[in-house]
Amino acid sequence: MGRDERYARQLAVWGTEKQAQLAAGTVLVAGVGGLGATVGQLLARAGVGRLIIVDDGTVAWPDLNRQLLYDEWDIGRQKALVAAERLSEVNAALEIIPLDRRIDDEFVMPPGVDCVADCLDTFASRFALYRQTPAGKFYVHGGIQGEHGQVLTLRTGASQPLEAIFAGARQPEGAIPVTPDGPAVIAGIMSRELFGCLWGSPTLLDRFLVVELAGFHCSFLEV
Repeated sequence: MGRDERYARQLAVWGTEKQAQLAAGTVLVAGVGGLGATVGQLLARAGVGRLIIVDDGTVAWPDLNRQLLYDEWDIGRQKALVAAERLSEVNAALEIIPLDRRIDDEFVMPPGVDCVADCLDTFASRFALYRQTPAGKFYVHGGIQGEHGQVLTLRTGASQPLEAIFAGARQPEGAIPVTPDGPAVIAGIMSRELFGCLWGSPTLLDRFLVVELAGFHCSFLEV
């Protein structure tokens, strides 16, 4: 099969119009750890036209149980740069912009972003990212801790602010426990929701999908 047939299997599912919308889209992936490494790869494989990858971390040994873009020889390298290299190998036709940058109150959202994938692991960075997301854009939040995961989509300026939804939530102390399979499950759901956002029809707008991995149980919570 040649390059022209790259998307043949997914075109059979969602058609050429939706594929064109993906190709015209720009997604900012905030954090390329357990969630973001897989989200970025799925978006690249799907043919999302432009990915902006933001992370100021370096690859460490505890990352390798779940962060699927990295291998042992990447230890000590900057995650954003390694992720950009690997995603370019996955799909050379895409524009991939790595930003080795911390997301805090000084972070400035790059222009042209259509939707944001929140794959971060601290409330402070999440809140800063949400405040920088332009009004009217979709913001897909994902989180995982142990065997519990969640996905939520908000539309800035119309939905409740992220900080209001998580008011009173406490940041876990120390390293967040996580298994190899959990981020892959939640990242897959996030990616499908990001496709929906680029198509203008998200499924989880203003509602949490809560996933209990141990018992394969899902529930919804309206916000």
